[in-house]
Amino acid sequence: MLKVVAICLVLISGIDLNALTLKDLFQALRKQPVSRVDEEVAKMAKVAKNKVQSAYYPKVNIFGAYTHYNSPTNLRPLDPVTTAKLNAKGEALPFAKTIQKIGVKVDMPIFIKELSSLSEKAKHLVNGAKLKKQLNFFQNEAVVVGSNASLEYLDSLLKALKVTRYSLEKTKKDLTIAVNSGRTPAIALDKIEEKINQIDIAINNVEIKRTTAISNIQKLTGIKLEKPVSLQMKNRVKRGDFFALKALRETVEASKSDYKASKQKRYYPKVAISLLWSENYAQKDVKYAKDVHRGYGYYSLGVSMPLFDKTMDADMQIKKITVMKNRMHLEKTREELIANADALWKQLKLLLNSEKLKKDNIEKEENLLKYAKIAYEKGRMTEEDYLRYEDAVVNSKSNYYEAVYRKWLTVAKLAVIYGNDLEGVFQ
Repeated sequence: MLKVVAICLVLISGIDLNALTLKDLFQALRKQPVSRVDEEVAKMAKVAKNKVQSAYYPKVNIFGAYTHYNSPTNLRPLDPVTTAKLNAKGEALPFAKTIQKIGVKVDMPIFIKELSSLSEKAKHLVNGAKLKKQLNFFQNEAVVVGSNASLEYLDSLLKALKVTRYSLEKTKKDLTIAVNSGRTPAIALDKIEEKINQIDIAINNVEIKRTTAISNIQKLTGIKLEKPVSLQMKNRVKRGDFFALKALRETVEASKSDYKASKQKRYYPKVAISLLWSENYAQKDVKYAKDVHRGYGYYSLGVSMPLFDKTMDADMQIKKITVMKNRMHLEKTREELIANADALWKQLKLLLNSEKLKKDNIEKEENLLKYAKIAYEKGRMTEEDYLRYEDAVVNSKSNYYEAVYRKWLTVAKLAVIYGNDLEGVFQ
């Protein structure tokens, strides 16, 4: 029943697991939440930049109010001359207990020095978020490549173990006949069975590791592999600047702009303009019992500058320390990447040589096993010595497959360090 459900899900999704390529896994990775989250973070940084730039634009608000006072209140200030004229004409004065207002207020910055620095900070944060998104994607690609290489290594090791088990089963079958006929002591059969049990334990351990590798790929791509996809080099890793440093440099520049903005906020004045117009209404003026309507407005140009504010001074010091901290982190990361890259290039060279040597060794160990089996069957070799040859074949294959796995892993790490998209390195 479970197999039927799995087949139906594959048909519905349109994915042929047997025809999957590494490119398919990378494409699936792009669509997964782990990659889309980084896209949203980059979008948030861009919105934050727009928010800073929006401070250059005027703020326009409309307002309305219904207010009841316990004593007559003026709709707008009146000078004595205007008051005398209204009284002479017998017109209502703008005083009432209940007043309604509707109007518009505009505030606009004319000169705010720190805005330019804050815009620079936001620009660096946007660039840093984009670079961090790329770096995270490259790192996840490396995990996919590494997990797939691990799965390839484990499957090859599993195959080698099963071949050895088959060989031991065949020897056990022949040995059983010899034991039953009395030509060989029963203890010899126990030794073979004990070796088969060891192989079964090793197979079980490999199966457990396979589930981990499959799970790691599924977490990032949403695809559950039954077997590893083909993994081959398409292009060499291109050396260049360490990619991780690019995002850190943007962080340093952002903190420098933030520190600069804090100084400008502390030592430069702010100039802003405000405009207001309000239409004021009152029912039944206090003196003449008539409805009153008066318009009222103003514009003002204001200048402000902090004279004494210890919190602003402390904020400047914190941001200055942040710049130094980010610079030290950048330098520390640069030194670590230099050391890591140097070690990885040396390891890769050794692994390529080791891969060739270990591959040649497999053939030699298999030939020695053939002779050992014949010698054991003819009684010219002890059972312990024969079993050591069986172990040697498995170990030589395991060492070779591990060298291949570590080679792919090393190439993937180097690609991430230099910011190479792994889709262009592997196929």
